[in-house]
Amino acid sequence: MFYPAEMRRVTIGVHNSYGTRMVRDLHDAGILEIISIRDEKSSISEMLEKPERSPLTDTISDYLLRLERVFELFSEIPVQEESLLKGFLSPLIITPCPVTRRPVRELYREIEELLNELDRIPGIKEELAFNKEEKERLLKEIEAVELLKPLGMRLEYIGDSEFVSIIAGRVDTEKVPGLLQDIEGAAIDEIFLSQVETGNQALVLIVLPRTRKEEIAGHIRAPRFQSIEVSYPGMPDEALAQMKAEYSGVIAETDRLVTELATLRDSYGARLRALREELRIEKEELEIRTSCGKTGETTFIEGWARADDIGRIESTLDTAAEGCIFIHSDRTARDKDDAPVDYDNPWWLKPFEMLTTTFARPLYREIDPTPFIAPIFVLFFGLMMGDAAYGIILTLCGLFLYSRIGPADPGMRDMSFILVFCGISATLFGAIQGGWFGDFLPRYFDITPPFVLLEPLKDPIAFFQLSLLIGVVHINLGLFLAFFQNVKSGAYRTMVFEQGVWFIIQPCAAVLLASFFAWTYIPPMLITVAEAGALVGLVMIFYYNGPMGFFGLTGFLGDWLSYVRIMALSLATGGIAMTINILAALISAIHPLMIIPAVIIFVGGQIFNLVIQSLGGVIHAIRLQYIEFFGKFYTGGGREFSPFRAERRYTTLEGGNL
Repeated sequence: MFYPAEMRRVTIGVHNSYGTRMVRDLHDAGILEIISIRDEKSSISEMLEKPERSPLTDTISDYLLRLERVFELFSEIPVQEESLLKGFLSPLIITPCPVTRRPVRELYREIEELLNELDRIPGIKEELAFNKEEKERLLKEIEAVELLKPLGMRLEYIGDSEFVSIIAGRVDTEKVPGLLQDIEGAAIDEIFLSQVETGNQALVLIVLPRTRKEEIAGHIRAPRFQSIEVSYPGMPDEALAQMKAEYSGVIAETDRLVTELATLRDSYGARLRALREELRIEKEELEIRTSCGKTGETTFIEGWARADDIGRIESTLDTAAEGCIFIHSDRTARDKDDAPVDYDNPWWLKPFEMLTTTFARPLYREIDPTPFIAPIFVLFFGLMMGDAAYGIILTLCGLFLYSRIGPADPGMRDMSFILVFCGISATLFGAIQGGWFGDFLPRYFDITPPFVLLEPLKDPIAFFQLSLLIGVVHINLGLFLAFFQNVKSGAYRTMVFEQGVWFIIQPCAAVLLASFFAWTYIPPMLITVAEAGALVGLVMIFYYNGPMGFFGLTGFLGDWLSYVRIMALSLATGGIAMTINILAALISAIHPLMIIPAVIIFVGGQIFNLVIQSLGGVIHAIRLQYIEFFGKFYTGGGREFSPFRAERRYTTLEGGNL
């Protein structure tokens, strides 16, 4: 639990006739990270042939592409709008289809049958595309006719006739004077100009002999002059009525097509998704075969596996290959940093692994800090929050999220699990600190909270001392872990000068401080020993670090004082909550009717305080872990263990392999 899972380098050899079955079993088991024979890290590549890529891969890719085209069309179905909160609290839970392993050609045949039943889809796609273009055309025509309404003229007059050209267009209002000046400068006596203001743009009408149109063509080009053309005759109101009727018909037809498409999706979507997933899994298995090595009669595969999974690999593959197989595994020394890293924690610690991974996954040789992070993070959060009422609310929120969203989202499941523990911690430490919405109980009901041991607002010095004590313990835990790792790795010099020296300086400094401030009686002999120890420690620091040793001293002191933030956040939680209570009480005392705004202020203020202090508690609890704690012993940077696993979301495998 305190180290990543032990990994083994595994080499598997099987008769070629069982190669496909071996890959399938490993894929379904998901317990072996495969090393490609083409990888320079492979230890068997020099002795084996490299297999060729299977032509079936291209066939599967073609079928996958055909399925993707169907899903692309399904994605055009409008999603029923719902509130963001409702979508978050009621996520879609997918029910996977039960499937069995079968030859890939059966998958081809079933896909062909389904696509034949869905032969209406290409037609729907074409009709939807046509309707989309038609809607856009009609909208542009409607917009154009709406602009032409103020002219009160028949629409078919716009354009070129035998002798006259009538041109209509939109022009930005500030550009109209310049346009008119340029057109008038063409010295055409038979021209007629008219303009109608329409907000930021003006509608300009130009009437002139057709033979003179070319003379002003340079002045009526886009983007300065946006020409308006319509294809409908009659007066604007008549044309608008006709276009809007056509637009309504297109909308109705589109809705009918979308409904038909949604019916097909509901009827066939689940099966199509399952087939797509089965094909993807088949493709992964074909592609991984190129990572295997071969001889004339044998297929070899190499990879990493957890030590506790070796027996499972042996039993699974021995049965599949009917004994025609050998498996060899090598123990991997902890100093081999090329080994992948997989956590090895019990189920109740696994959600907290995300806190470690957010910083960095441990190296294979390193201690996994997750067992230390989990209880300390929860402890720090509870102390910083320090309010039992807030803790109860957080616990209930965590349980609600765990039950509602957890089944559909593993990440949210882990976060809600952590939230429950943080809420319980805040409840316990809040009760000890006497926080129930701040001083709500004594202020409004004259009730003294039970179980109170230490109130930060009444005795901040004691809480200050508690924070520093926690800091000393936490920092020294980090130093001890680094000390332990250096002993195991044989880095004795580092152990002495980077960790051991602090185990000398700290107790000596404690004795000298206690003597200086007369906190208690210290025997002279002990003071002398402490002075000598402190001097030795300082000499060791400056010997090892040179002048930079000064910053090592100040850095250690800064790390220690950083834990005062535990007290600061606890004071902030209680102080803000108390301020809200005082404000609500003052407002309610003005008039009996003011109880309503007082309640609003109380509820809103407490919710605000809960949210802000929760965020602060999480951020600062993590900061104390990542900087003050990890900085003493943890490096991180390990490579994640990525086993060859069949990721199934829409299917669940039943029965055995072929």
